[in-house]
Amino acid sequence: MSLEWNDVVLKDVLSEKGYIRGPFGSALKRAEMKSEGIPVYEQQNAIYDNRIFRYFIDEEKYQSLKRFTTYPDDLIISCSGTVGKVSIIKHDDPKGIISQALLTLRVNKDLILPEFLKYFFSSYEGYNSLVSRSTGSVQVNISKRAVIEEIPLKLPPLDVQQKIVYYLSLIDKKIGINEKINKNLQELAKSIYRYHFIDFEPYSQGNFISTTLGEIPENWSVQLIEEFVDDMKNGGTPKRGEPDYWDNGTIPWLKTGEINNNIIIKSEEHITELGLKNSSAKLLPINSIIMALYGKGTAARIGLLKHEATTNQACCAMICNDFNKTLFLYLFLLFNQKEIENLASGSVQQNLSKDIIANLELVVPPIEIIEKLPFKEIYDKISNNYFEIEYLTNLRDTLLPKLMSGEIDVSKINCDLE
Repeated sequence: MSLEWNDVVLKDVLSEKGYIRGPFGSALKRAEMKSEGIPVYEQQNAIYDNRIFRYFIDEEKYQSLKRFTTYPDDLIISCSGTVGKVSIIKHDDPKGIISQALLTLRVNKDLILPEFLKYFFSSYEGYNSLVSRSTGSVQVNISKRAVIEEIPLKLPPLDVQQKIVYYLSLIDKKIGINEKINKNLQELAKSIYRYHFIDFEPYSQGNFISTTLGEIPENWSVQLIEEFVDDMKNGGTPKRGEPDYWDNGTIPWLKTGEINNNIIIKSEEHITELGLKNSSAKLLPINSIIMALYGKGTAARIGLLKHEATTNQACCAMICNDFNKTLFLYLFLLFNQKEIENLASGSVQQNLSKDIIANLELVVPPIEIIEKLPFKEIYDKISNNYFEIEYLTNLRDTLLPKLMSGEIDVSKINCDLE
């Protein structure tokens, strides 16, 4: 590592008044929130790096909370529950204020690039420096200012920081492009589905028949999902107290939190063959549709499995031997997600069941109509993009600690960063 790298602590690289915790709850009450106006940045904006806003304030309230304003290049960090997730405010992000569950860091740009500090906190060392200093047995909260400001980091010269940021951002830009392409492809598939199977536009001049789901084209039918699919399965959980069921497991095991209306290419946990054999978990084939059955805000979410896997008991799998049928059903479930979620029952936790899903009705066209549509090509492309995103993410996460520590020396690399 270059001798020019300096050992500093966080407070050394922040600007004056560059450490800002969100306002107390009493200063920003739910009753004061509006449906439009100046947005309130919440934890989800840091955790998921999105700019989807639930709450807004008017100009009068903003003036009283002006010191909590977000500015371009500010880092916002989640401070409660899911601690330590970081997002950077971009120049085209809307002006807003942070909620009480966020921390803003504003850097001295003569010493450190905002993007360099973001990458530091995205690295294992940086992320752990925040999480390990968090407290709370029930709800984890980020530690007090005096502790956070003493987080150590190694600081290279600005030109080296710029090169590190440049190489890492190349990977992130490609990931972002793939994510945008996938979003557009998903919208394309949904538009085609709506055109053919909800609005019936190509068939509007033909004969229609009356059914329990209304008027549908002649020679089409209404089927229950259990009639349409080849199989349906619930999952299961091997006993947590049995190490032989979990340790060094190689079989992916999914939880509902990993199902988010997209392609599923990995899982956080794995079980062993013995765990599979001694539980109600079932090995599901590629292209199974997984639906979450439990949880507020989670029930009715779906995913398309792209590797063999098992699930916990809070999931239901729908299996079609024909991939065209799989994609048709997947899009049907996406379009009807809110209605399916509303079928969930339970006073404490909203629950669906395999039987509820099995007895849902859907309008089914002749299979040759589905086969002529480009659903397979669209979702093959989406899947390939997800696998590339996973590869690029692993590449970035491998390079990140080596670049941030100086193990990989970029100082002697000549490149045009303009």
